Amino acid sequence: MYTKYKNKIFLILILISIIFSTTFAIGRHKVEKNYRHYDIVAGYDDFARLGYGNGDLPVEYFKKLYDRGLTTVSFNEVTIAGLKSFPGSSVSTQIIGNDLIVTGSDKELNFIKEGLSTLKDKRKMELSNGRLVVEGRPSDIVSYELDAYDTYENKMKGSLPKGSMLEYVGLGFDSDLVNEIKDIGIDVTLRPVYFPNVQDSRLTMERFINSVKSLNPNQRYIVFSGKEFYKNTEEDTKIQEDFEKFLSENKIAIGLIEASTQRGHLSVNGLDPIIKKDSTRKLRAFTTWDYLASQYDYEIPFHQEGQELTNVYYRAISERNISVIFLSGFIKSQTAITDPDAYGRVIGSLEERMADKGYSLGDVNPMGSWQVSSYMKVPVALGSAAASILLLELIFHLPAFASMTLLILGVLASIGFFALGKLESLGNVLFNLNSIIVFPLLSICYILENYKQIRNRRYESKLGKIFFHGSLILLISIAITMVGALHEVSFMSGTNYLLEINIFRGVKISQLLPLLCSIFIYTAYIGFDEKIHREVRIEPREIKRVMTSKIELWQAALGLIFLLILAAFVVRGGNTSAKVPKPELLMRNLMEQYLPVRPRTKSIIAGYPAIFILVYLAYKKKGDMLGLVLCLLATIGMTDIVNTFSHIRTPIKISFTRIGVEIVVALVISFIVLLIADLIRKGYEKYID
Repeated sequence: MYTKYKNKIFLILILISIIFSTTFAIGRHKVEKNYRHYDIVAGYDDFARLGYGNGDLPVEYFKKLYDRGLTTVSFNEVTIAGLKSFPGSSVSTQIIGNDLIVTGSDKELNFIKEGLSTLKDKRKMELSNGRLVVEGRPSDIVSYELDAYDTYENKMKGSLPKGSMLEYVGLGFDSDLVNEIKDIGIDVTLRPVYFPNVQDSRLTMERFINSVKSLNPNQRYIVFSGKEFYKNTEEDTKIQEDFEKFLSENKIAIGLIEASTQRGHLSVNGLDPIIKKDSTRKLRAFTTWDYLASQYDYEIPFHQEGQELTNVYYRAISERNISVIFLSGFIKSQTAITDPDAYGRVIGSLEERMADKGYSLGDVNPMGSWQVSSYMKVPVALGSAAASILLLELIFHLPAFASMTLLILGVLASIGFFALGKLESLGNVLFNLNSIIVFPLLSICYILENYKQIRNRRYESKLGKIFFHGSLILLISIAITMVGALHEVSFMSGTNYLLEINIFRGVKISQLLPLLCSIFIYTAYIGFDEKIHREVRIEPREIKRVMTSKIELWQAALGLIFLLILAAFVVRGGNTSAKVPKPELLMRNLMEQYLPVRPRTKSIIAGYPAIFILVYLAYKKKGDMLGLVLCLLATIGMTDIVNTFSHIRTPIKISFTRIGVEIVVALVISFIVLLIADLIRKGYEKYID
């Protein structure tokens, strides 16, 4: 009974998993569609300095930026080091012994003295005649490596004059400056600066909370300026709990700054226990790193006036769930740009493009909580297990006992991980990895089965029919792979995945393992003999013969070229530091600007056209030696689909739209490729063969 209906059982389980996965996708879309506001934020200190460079007082300069689209100004807690470097400040410091000597105006020194009241160990402080003496400790002292050269261009050894850690401690906020900016009409956001080595957690936290309540009671989010979050102590274990209560009562979100690798966030020690709670409001922020700020003039056509910065911000918001953009001073020819119009062009162009996608500038809200019942994942996991058994069945023709045993194990694992809640995180990773590997491979089985059937026919077809048949095979293979993508949406569910607090770490495995497996699938379906396999089977003797056969020089050269191309595809996949060539970047940006979503290059120029070429060669009974290469390229195309959904922070609507755009663009490119292939074949047959 089981033997007769086992494949139908697998298909029914997969169908049920599709139904449940669809509910996950719908729920996720409902959450994401309300997360469509973003802020453009300028740091007060940095842009006040740019204002002086432009001949403006800070309030005048920020008014100009506000008129050009700036929504928010961020204030870090004032530090002594910040005051020293700020134009117009009279603050200077000196270290005598371990003591910190600060000189400046009475107003500045009183502010510093009051700000240092949050120190963990109370220090003696004497203020008189424009001079503040702060008692120091040996642990306060910091030194700086000397980076200077003598007249003979030899690097000088030694250190610059020593400084004090107290110069970098947060002192609170200058209420006059904050209110001056608010009077313009610009929103402000206050950012805490906290050093646990020298500051008292409770005092520092309460001062910040009071600053928010008095200076900015409508603050919507907090982004920590340093690397430390307020820490509980042995004497006071409720510090973090009280801060969490403050966030909840005032409906304030925690902002997490995306790492420069676009993977995860900058670490803030001690923040994880709070940020991972479902009750904590949170959002993602993006900062303009120095290497991005210097790309105002990208030295390619149409990218000389900040267009690439607009593109960077556009992708951050639309594809990575970023809702706060921290600006930095733009750089051109190693010189800071002070002209507010330069920033206005970038902000204005961004606002126009984001409006077309349904996004609004200002009034940022945190992403709503999206959590799903673990029980809902059980049928999805059963569908994933059924798909893997079906794949093994197609290739190895499993005995009924082995097939049933694997199915029982899949049922037990599904119930254990998701119904009983045992090691659910591990279950999410394992079943997700299984689905995004197995379903692309099932699509490869479908492609190669069609290749076999066409190849064994005795007649050829015209180019139009070949294109139509190739299109049909492409669409069905994409549909098969998309089941794996839907499973991915189910297993990688929850707000913490959308905001990349939780990260799926198996992206590279899901790209590389299918390539290796597709070689075995090709061996089973097609083989390396002159005649294609009639039945799906792996012949060990055939593999041995191929492995021990002599390789011609031209074959080795072609193989090396293909491996280099393959390596480039893999290295460039996902988040990587591999730099995109400027001509390709220009092509990408043009597609991004004029298409609903930019398609992935691997799919439209390699993965999908390879399927059409396979179909074409099968109809023409040519190019058997290219079969494995084209199979690998087709595998890249299929894995690229699930890889699109592996970027979980990308809104699901964007991912689905990207697949649709890729199909349309690939059909056009594939038709052109077929025409070229037909011309090459005819030329070869006429002049060479």
